[in-house]
Amino acid sequence: MRGLKKLWTGKGIGLLVLIPLLALGGVCQQAPQEVVPPKLPEQTERDRQEVELGKKIVAEIEKQYKFVTDPELVERVNRIGQTLAVIARQTHTEARWGEPGPAPFEYTFRIIDEKDVNAFSVPGGFVFINKGLLDMVSSDDELAGVLAHEIAHADHRHVMALIRADNKVQQSVLLPAILVGLLGRLPSDDFMNVALGAQLYRIAKVSAFSQEAETDADLTALEYLRRSPYNPVGLLVFMERLAAEERRRPQIEWGIFRTHPVSRERVERLRQALAAYGIPIRRREVSPALRVLAVPIQLDKPDGLYRVRYEKIDIFEPADDPQLGHSRERAIQLAKTLNRLLDDGIELYEIQLTPDRRGVLVRGQELVRITDADAQLAGKSPEEIATQVREALRRLIWSESIRLMF
Repeated sequence: MRGLKKLWTGKGIGLLVLIPLLALGGVCQQAPQEVVPPKLPEQTERDRQEVELGKKIVAEIEKQYKFVTDPELVERVNRIGQTLAVIARQTHTEARWGEPGPAPFEYTFRIIDEKDVNAFSVPGGFVFINKGLLDMVSSDDELAGVLAHEIAHADHRHVMALIRADNKVQQSVLLPAILVGLLGRLPSDDFMNVALGAQLYRIAKVSAFSQEAETDADLTALEYLRRSPYNPVGLLVFMERLAAEERRRPQIEWGIFRTHPVSRERVERLRQALAAYGIPIRRREVSPALRVLAVPIQLDKPDGLYRVRYEKIDIFEPADDPQLGHSRERAIQLAKTLNRLLDDGIELYEIQLTPDRRGVLVRGQELVRITDADAQLAGKSPEEIATQVREALRRLIWSESIRLMF
């Protein structure tokens, strides 16, 4: 973005930094009645000035980027965003950094046609989300978490607070350093070192403020989500995915230039907040990408045999059984049970074979019983199939533990 610069270049959601001063970052259809939108709170002169500043920034963004106009995508983002915006305007929230909400902004949501996984907000309630991030979220709950985070930045006026903080640091550090250099008549090299040191100190201070803004936006987003139709766990799951991406990428220590807390710290803080609210962390309810699935072995034969699978791990192929039911029914039930157990946090040692070695136990309860029909279908003994199922489940749990290991 010409004229705009990010101090943090990793993938994520947060504050956009505008040099030299700024550091940041549908309505449900009900026919046939006409839905009358709630009247917006009145704005003060200060609010209007912030909105005008935001409009100027938006105008610059519009010069640099193309925007997605696909009606379905635009409707989805706007519908979720406006649902959360109404809640934000009605909810009094504590500010751990910035100013407490609510702010009387009329929020807008737009999709930038860029592959990077990013989202940001600018003063006055203007929220932007990259197409790359939209492609990455696996549910409306995850998308709602991202949008709630960006609304929180605007609602708590983080960019304005960062401007004030930056100005204060400049006045208290940069200007005195320059005066020392000039009035003290330092040699040119010494003067440059003093000025550089002061500038780096300024960046470090503003970066620290930005980290506090990110933390505040995460926790404030949970406040909106708790009052919304969307599951707050969606924000946690999305942040866990970002943390996993951060682990896979080459590590760069940004030092004083880091404006975001590292993802694993944000993840742990969100986990603690969800626990404090008494919200159960059931990841598979909000993220289809994490679910164990029952899928037809032949896609063109949905009434045929089914396989239970997690990502690339094949767990079990149940046969049609006169007593236990059709392959599809057995597969769906097993997948459902496994998803619940995974969300409950089963461990490797809790997966065992039954005494007759024809079944698999989880926490002492029989999860799978291998029938003669299953053995005939696979061309193996029931004991061999049960052992394979046990090992597949152990691989699944190992894969899950690695995913959550930041």
